[in-house]
Parts: sequence; C-alpha cells; structure tokens
Amino acid sequence: MSRSPYDFYPTPEWCYENLPIDWSQFKTALEPCKGDGRIVSFLEDKELEVDWCEIQEGKDFFEHEGEYDLIFTNPPFSIAQEFIEHALSMSTTVIMLLRINFLGSQKRYDFWSQFPPDGLVILSKRPSFTGKGTDATDYAWFIWSDRKELQGLKWIK
Repeated sequence: MSRSPYDFYPTPEWCYENLPIDWSQFKTALEPCKGDGRIVSFLEDKELEVDWCEIQEGKDFFEHEGEYDLIFTNPPFSIAQEFIEHALSMSTTVIMLLRINFLGSQKRYDFWSQFPPDGLVILSKRPSFTGKGTDATDYAWFIWSDRKELQGLKWIK
C-alpha cells in the first residue's frame, strides 16, 4: 500500500468529538498538523483560541514556538516522538492520537522512561483514516498533563 503524501490521514470526527474532556479548561490551543482543518474547527467550536501549523502550507511545527494551554493533534506516525518532544516544550497539556503499539519498542525505551504518558483514552473501535476500512491497528489518545481529570485510562465506545 502506498503512503499518503506528508502522512496525511484525516482523523474521523468521532475520534475526538466524544473525548471525555471539559474543553472550557483551555483558552489557547495549537494544532500542529492542521491538514484539512477539521480539528482546528472542532477546537474553535469549543471556543478556544486556536493556532495551527501545516507543513504543506509553509508552517512547519518544528520551527514554531510559543506557549499554549493545549496541543492537540494526530501526528505523522513516522516522526511522532519528535512531535511529542517539541509539543511538551510548548505546553503542559499535550494530547496526540497514536497507535497503541507506539508504547512498545526498545528504540523508545529511554523516551518512555523520560516522558511516560499521564493518561490514555483508548478508541474501542478502530478508525478508518482512508474511508476504505481500518488498518487493523488499535489507537488511543496519549495524554501528557498535570490535570488530574485527564490522567488514567479511559475508553471511547
């Protein structure tokens, strides 16, 4: 199977619309991988002041600086660790959609030792990012936050 350019795989709305999060606790947010803008629109509908990056529009996340209450995205899997590390330098609450098997691998052992997630919201249903079925992989929203209500394990039906 060929890969989508820039790892563009739009996140199905149900993956974030049902997150057990009180969005009013955040004022500012950054979406580092805007793509078609669906997550930006969702966050704006929740009345957050949203900034975004999109490499295809000349706004590279790794060249972006600032401080935000929330960084929320579905990063390119091939460079997800780099996305997490950069996001954690800009916000105390980072939420990223990742394959659950991202928790494994000896290569990421030191990374996980230094940056263990505070919470996981597991998708009970596998999402289709292409509209042509799932990739037979389980996903979760990985959360790094000092906010108690975002910590621990939760599931989206």
